[in-house]
Amino acid sequence: MSSSVVSSSLRSASWNMITQVMFRFVTFAMNAFVLRHISRDVLGLVNVRLNLLDDTIMFLSKEGFRLACLGHKGKEGWPKVINLMWLTVPVSIFWSSIFFWVWTSLLPSPSTDLLEQYHQAVLIVAISGVGQMLAEPPYVAGQVLMFVRLRVVMDTVWVLTRVVVLCLAVMYMPDKVVIVWAWGHALAGLLYVLGYYLAFHIIIKVNKQHSHGNKAATNQFPFTSVLDLLPSRPSQFSVDQEQWTVATSFLGQGVMKQLLTEGERYVMTIFSLLTLSEQGIFDVISNLGSLAARFIFRPVEESAYFFFSQLWSRSVPVEQQDKENSAKVQLGLFRLLRLMFLLGLTVVVMGYSYSHLLLHLYGGLTLTDGVGPQLLQAQCLLILFLSVNGITECFARAAMSDVEINSYTRIMSLMSVVYLGLAFVLTKMMGPVGFVFANCCNMAIRIGFSIRVIRSTFSSLENSPLSGLAPDNDILFLLLTGGVTCQLSEIYIYQWSALAHLAIGVVVGLMVVVAVVVKEDFILAFIVEKFKAVLGINSNEKTDVSQDDSDQEIPSWNPAEDNIGKSKDD
Repeated sequence: MSSSVVSSSLRSASWNMITQVMFRFVTFAMNAFVLRHISRDVLGLVNVRLNLLDDTIMFLSKEGFRLACLGHKGKEGWPKVINLMWLTVPVSIFWSSIFFWVWTSLLPSPSTDLLEQYHQAVLIVAISGVGQMLAEPPYVAGQVLMFVRLRVVMDTVWVLTRVVVLCLAVMYMPDKVVIVWAWGHALAGLLYVLGYYLAFHIIIKVNKQHSHGNKAATNQFPFTSVLDLLPSRPSQFSVDQEQWTVATSFLGQGVMKQLLTEGERYVMTIFSLLTLSEQGIFDVISNLGSLAARFIFRPVEESAYFFFSQLWSRSVPVEQQDKENSAKVQLGLFRLLRLMFLLGLTVVVMGYSYSHLLLHLYGGLTLTDGVGPQLLQAQCLLILFLSVNGITECFARAAMSDVEINSYTRIMSLMSVVYLGLAFVLTKMMGPVGFVFANCCNMAIRIGFSIRVIRSTFSSLENSPLSGLAPDNDILFLLLTGGVTCQLSEIYIYQWSALAHLAIGVVVGLMVVVAVVVKEDFILAFIVEKFKAVLGINSNEKTDVSQDDSDQEIPSWNPAEDNIGKSKDD
């Protein structure tokens, strides 16, 4: 079971990253096209105001339920899990009603020529939010049953539909972009829901055909019909109390997390600190700055939480955990922290000197005039905090007890107030860059709390996974010298030749990547294993040393003596 979870988590993260990278490039190009053909006000209305409405409804309606149900072991009790996920529908109706009123009555209205489209678009997005909850039961079932490609395909359908409709609206109906985008959003949601149920219908049908006459094989799959994904009858409706407790705990925490995650957009929207035009530019640059977070960090974090929640028993001391699972969790946490931290440092080092060039290539003077480059540089710093916060918070959420989750919710309540106040003050003082610095402070506090949970969890062990946040000095020195080289290039070479400046960055970036791969030998071992798999070389046999991995009490995380790439199961 543990080996399957590890393998599935790796596959899920890999497929998600590959898909995200591919389609981010597609959307990157399409958004560059859109940026040159619509007004900044429309850009702010679609990218900030309406997307914020959708994100708010989605997150508050399903996040707590997902986190509670993804810890399901995939054996017994599926009806209760399905029932719990169906509760997202009434929750989404509540949030959609509330936020429809807020978005149409309380928030500042756009210009009169966009007002009618805006009100219709808000209604469509709110209704679509409720409809998308219908996909939650098959989504969770697919995650627990490790249907990695299913989610990749459905996320692809979701992203492409919205982007293609927006591009078509810009080309053929430029005066109706807002309302056409809203209908494209609703179409994407419909295809997303239908796609999940159609996929499960096919999977169930194929499973029956393959297991025909084999009762044992038939019993291995928990669903015999798509109807099993529907809620139980009212007289038989029940949910698992432990999952319900966890879901409600995360539901309260979700409100605070959403404020912290999207706080700058709420502040700029509610208090009109930035105009719609400024909001549009801020959103474009923020999206550029968060590309790493979107196509690398998020898939890794989602797979990491699934990995931790499956192999780690909540509220159980480390000494009483399953020995093999505990070793793998510690090993995985160390590796993820090391990789994400090094990636974040690399983004800071390279991004600081190439922000202006990237914005110039992407949007021309529209993005490079004003505070655009400084805003993107600040976003690079934020990525460093995001890289660490995502992994530490994933483990903390999987390990915390109900009491600790409730305590964390109260802490986040206080943090949200402090963060929003800080964002307001810093934005008044520094403009849009103040939002990013406030978010850095927010992430630093969240990292501190998660590190405290991790340190407490592994306090009885000699080696802590937190040592993953302490790379070797030679890697740090290489990053420092590379950053200085790129900065000197921007000062003295960029104005003379942008191509030469870019070439220097490519060389420095390759040097850093090669050095990290060689130094962190488990990365090299992973690459070699995947290369062998592509070539069809059999690597299932383990060495004599790796056969004893499950008997080791505590893995050693001294990078100079690291043997943690030796077992395929690990």
